[in-house]
Amino acid sequence: MIRVKPSLMVFVLLFSPIACSQGPIAPSAVTATFTPYVGGTQTALAARPASPTPWFAGTETALANLTPTPWVAGTETALAVASSSPTPPPLPTFEFPATATLPPPAFEDGTFSPVFYGSSSFLLLGGFSQDRGWISAENTSTYINSEAEYDFFSPRGSIKLRGSTLERSPTCQHYFMRSPMALPEPMVGVASGWVTGKRETRDLSTTDPTYIQALTEWFQSKDIPPNEIQITRILQADLEGDGVNEVLLSATYFKEASGELTETGYYSVVLMRKVVGNDVVTVPLISEYYVSSAPRPSDPRTYTLAEAIDLNRDGILEVVVDVSRWEGNGAIVFRVDGQNAREVLRAIC
Repeated sequence: MIRVKPSLMVFVLLFSPIACSQGPIAPSAVTATFTPYVGGTQTALAARPASPTPWFAGTETALANLTPTPWVAGTETALAVASSSPTPPPLPTFEFPATATLPPPAFEDGTFSPVFYGSSSFLLLGGFSQDRGWISAENTSTYINSEAEYDFFSPRGSIKLRGSTLERSPTCQHYFMRSPMALPEPMVGVASGWVTGKRETRDLSTTDPTYIQALTEWFQSKDIPPNEIQITRILQADLEGDGVNEVLLSATYFKEASGELTETGYYSVVLMRKVVGNDVVTVPLISEYYVSSAPRPSDPRTYTLAEAIDLNRDGILEVVVDVSRWEGNGAIVFRVDGQNAREVLRAIC
C-alpha cells in the first residue's frame, strides 16, 4: 500500500473541482472578408466618381470635364477573396488632375464675351467662350464685369458704352443691364474689341417685287394662303465670307398692330435665301402661321431681322432676330450652317 503525504492530497483535492467544471474549449471562429463585386461588366472594375461639370443650355457643344475611371485588371468574374488568401497586388496608381473644372472665362484675356440686346435697357442673351462654346444667360451672368466697356452694333452703325450692374427682372427672371442712354434702335452688344472688322450688311427695299414673289412662292409651297404679303426687313449679307451674298428677310401680318389676337392667315416669319449650286433655296429660320378659324387671344410673337454679326469669331455671321409680343420683347440668335439654321441663344422678357 502506497502512502500519500497529507499535503499532496490536499493539493489534489483543491484543484480537481476546477478542472472538472471547465467544458471543452471550442476553437475560435474565422470570419472571411470578401472583395465587393462591381456589377455591369464581365471584369471587376474599381469605379471612381466623376467630377460634375455644369451643363451650358443652347450651346454648340455641351462640355463634360469628367475624371476618367481607372481600369483594374482582373479575371472575367469578380472573385470573393477570403482574408486567409495571399495579399492581392496593389491597385494601379492614377494621378487626378489638379482641378476638375475649367477656370471662369474673363474679359481680360479676350476669350469670352457676353451678348446683350436692346435699346433702353439691354437684355442678356447669353455669351460665348472659346473653350466652352455658347453659354446660357444664367451661366454668363456670373462672369459679367460691371466696369467693362461694350460695343453695340446694328446694320446702320455702332456705339461704345460703359456697362453697369447686372439686374434680374422679377417678372421674367431674365438678366438685364440698364442703358446709360436710349439708343435709336435695338442693338447687339458684345465686349469691347470682341468684334473686329465687322462684315458689311446692306438693307434692301421691302417692296422689291423679286422678294415679294419669293415669299409668295414659299407660302404656296407650304400650302399656306397668307392674307397679305408684308415684308418688314430685307438684309443682304455674305454670311459665310465666301464672296456670295445671302438674303435674309422678315415678314409679318397682323390686322391689329398690337398683335394681341390671331386669325387665319396671320403670320410672322424669318427666311434666308441662299445660292446652292445653280439654284436659290429658301431656308426658314423661324416661322409662325395661325390657322384658327376665329379670333382668339394667343399672345403671338412678331419676328423681325435685327442684325447679322459674327458673335463667336469663326468667320460666319450669326443672325439676330428681334422678338416682340404683347407686353414683352427679346431676341434669338441663330447659327447658320449651310442650309441649316439652329438656335444658340435666346432671352425673351
